Amino acid sequence: MRHAIVISLAVAGLALTACSKSEQAQTGEHAKAAAAKIGEATKEVATSPEMKELGTDVKEGAAEAGAVAKDALTTAGAELKAGAAKAGDKAQDAAATADAKIDKAAADARK
Repeated sequence: MRHAIVISLAVAGLALTACSKSEQAQTGEHAKAAAAKIGEATKEVATSPEMKELGTDVKEGAAEAGAVAKDALTTAGAELKAGAAKAGDKAQDAAATADAKIDKAAADARK
């Protein structure tokens, strides 16, 4: 296994040194040119009408989702208030009934 790795490294080293300086320079120039083309393409995509339309669609979608969430929260808040009011009314009724029973029991105890 070690021998295979050593041989592979030796072959790779020989292949690298076999390239002339001009071939190495050309490869560097090609890499720079490719990077420049990629940069230009990225700019074109970023400024394309399709990307601008996508941004507009995202903004509209977010606004619609916000409106739906606001409506849902408003409805939930109103229902919560109504439920709390009902619970308060029932608690007052129960307290009044309890007071009446206590008063009756006290009156009965005095007799």
